Amino acid sequence: MKRLILALTFCAASPAFAELDCILHDPTCTADCTPTSVRFAIDPAQFVAAQNPDDPPRRQITTVTMNDSPFIAEAIMMQGGVRGFHEDAESLGSRLMIVKPNGSARLTLQPQNKTLIGQCTDTSP
Repeated sequence: MKRLILALTFCAASPAFAELDCILHDPTCTADCTPTSVRFAIDPAQFVAAQNPDDPPRRQITTVTMNDSPFIAEAIMMQGGVRGFHEDAESLGSRLMIVKPNGSARLTLQPQNKTLIGQCTDTSP
């Protein structure tokens, strides 16, 4: 019974599901600059510590939509409200996005060695 009460208390106190909608741009672009749309959601329940230390490690994932092209990435959630994702496609490259608590965002694309910056809005219900 104590475990049930503890679990229910934790669920009620856990942070809400975060849905982020972002508009990014290339700060080096000077002409015909099209903004990049990035949308993703993070479920904080994925980051709860395992109940049993013998449980295998869990991957925290998110589905990202970048300019209407979806892909799966590893979700990032840090203390202080920093959120984001990382996707490593090995020889094809990688994408790393970090969103600060104030909504400012940075997306690094490799191997293009390109950084997009912009703003995200939390659209969670």
